Amino acid sequence: MERVSYEPPDSVVVDRIQRAFPGDELRERARATNLIQRERKFDVVALFYTLAFGFGAGSERSIQAFFERYVEMADLSELYYSSFYEWFSPGFVALLREILDDAIEDLDPGRNQLRGRLEHFRDVLIRDATFISLYNDAADVYSLREDVAGAKLHLTESLSTGLPTDWRTTDGSTHENSQIPTGEWVSGALVLFDLGFYDFWLFDRIDDHDGWFVSRVKDNANFEIVEQLQTRRGNSISLEGKRLQDVLDDLQRKEIDVDIELSFDRKRGSCRSTTRTFRMVGLLNESDDEYHLFLTNLSEEEYSAPDIAQLYRARWAVELLFKELKSRFGLDEINTTDPYLIEALILIAAISLMMSRVIVDELQKLDAAEQESADDAAASSTRVPRGRASTIVERHSHLIHLYVMLDLGYDLPDLDALLLWASRDPNPHRPRLYERVESGEFWQEFA
Repeated sequence: MERVSYEPPDSVVVDRIQRAFPGDELRERARATNLIQRERKFDVVALFYTLAFGFGAGSERSIQAFFERYVEMADLSELYYSSFYEWFSPGFVALLREILDDAIEDLDPGRNQLRGRLEHFRDVLIRDATFISLYNDAADVYSLREDVAGAKLHLTESLSTGLPTDWRTTDGSTHENSQIPTGEWVSGALVLFDLGFYDFWLFDRIDDHDGWFVSRVKDNANFEIVEQLQTRRGNSISLEGKRLQDVLDDLQRKEIDVDIELSFDRKRGSCRSTTRTFRMVGLLNESDDEYHLFLTNLSEEEYSAPDIAQLYRARWAVELLFKELKSRFGLDEINTTDPYLIEALILIAAISLMMSRVIVDELQKLDAAEQESADDAAASSTRVPRGRASTIVERHSHLIHLYVMLDLGYDLPDLDALLLWASRDPNPHRPRLYERVESGEFWQEFA
């Protein structure tokens, strides 16, 4: 049957995808790892896009599903599953890691979309970790506790872009605080932490690198209050010189705004301690009559106590990101015990997220251009919210994948041959149910 060539219409989305993940660069990286030389049918471009678009609605995130999608797009019906499975080697996992690291570094759109309380900052960075459940047989590499397996994903999310700026995977028992980078990455940025990163040394490092932070305060914290930053009328309790726990239960004010003093080792593992003064604010939660306390180095002149609490609410964005990674990109469905496959699937989820964000970013640009050409002064800043656009990208990922492959010069598959190949039983010699009934074979399991 004569093959039919199809020329897809021009698409700025397809063009943006190829600029973000150039095929020539992918091939060059694969050559550097000798993957191409060893595997005649290894097409790194087709494989990369197959994995990156494997998050579509209804898609099963398994090696079998990726295998079928790869054959569909690369037209390699003679490729066997066992050969495809072997491609997920340490070298290929290292290649995925390089691709992800480059994407994290290069895919920042460069537009600070922060406004209002947030426009003072270069960015707002949210650090957190999430647990990924694994089969217990994987405990040798991804241990949580004895005979229980789990991986932990550590990342920093940029509130401005919705993209991770740092991504690390460890076994489930690794503490969050051991994986956080320190240095110039915090300069000019506000960093939000939950109690998993409650570390005075870390707060000191951020302050020294001209960054800002907001962290929840532990319930048992007993700082010495050195200055009260609010002037209160009447016979209110004086807080200066008091320990936090000595006065907290007696306070009736709606807000607390004080400077506190804390001591810690200036260098981890050393005996040299130092003393720093930071600001602590608290707001009374009327539902439980308890204070929500926050530690920060933001000044009271620019950010009131309610402002600090509002800033901290932005930390919820990383919880939404984790939910998206698990529900949409399959991090809650890692059904293998092979450590290389586990690492590969986690990296594929991250790359899929980056691919989705690239497309959404282009859609928002298209929408902004349409609004500008229409001179629609009443229109909102964007009619393409990130969450909705990501869902639409997911639903149409198979079609986007096809357009990309056609634009790269791949042919449409022979539909009849493809469906026939996919329909064949990989175990043709195994007796069917009706054949076993016909033969009168006795099934021990029903005895």
